[in-house]
Amino acid sequence: MPEPIKADTHASPLRCRKCGSNRLTVPAHSTNESIVTCTDCGAEIGRWGDVRVGILEEANRKRAANM
Repeated sequence: MPEPIKADTHASPLRCRKCGSNRLTVPAHSTNESIVTCTDCGAEIGRWGDVRVGILEEANRKRAANM
């Protein structure tokens, strides 16, 4: 299983490590353990619980940068 998604200042945590796409597929009726995949190449991105945290961290970082 891929490492959990973590926000950092060098790259978006919401991009596929294999192809670089930012298009993610989240399963319907997902739980924190559901696997999110890359819409373009099908690679596993991580668990929905981890990806969701990455989304929130990215949004908070962008909001702080715009203040």
